[in-house]
Amino acid sequence: MSNLEFTSSEYYREISDLADNLYSEALEQNDNDHDLAVEAIHDQLLHELVDGHQWVIYTYSSELVERFSDNAEAFKDVYDNESIGELVADQGLDSVKPIIAYFAMYQDISDRLNELGVN
Repeated sequence: MSNLEFTSSEYYREISDLADNLYSEALEQNDNDHDLAVEAIHDQLLHELVDGHQWVIYTYSSELVERFSDNAEAFKDVYDNESIGELVADQGLDSVKPIIAYFAMYQDISDRLNELGVN
């Protein structure tokens, strides 16, 4: 199995690891100040992590994210049907897959951070 293929359990293990590592990194960057770490996570670190993740970037993986995530419809908080329709009409269906994966992973990691008390 390549890094671009994964199972549901591997997906959630990665989400958990990403959240744990993100919080640790944020604490380290902010002199172990919890509040500053949380602010840094929500200001930029979480976005950068998800935006650059290979599971969002590559179409095959983004389809798996959509399949495994409990938050596959999180993109609807940002994009309405008209916007998605225009995007598909202009760029094709594959253009929507990384958007769905981005918002799903973002929400999954946010949920895991909340479970850790990082909110």
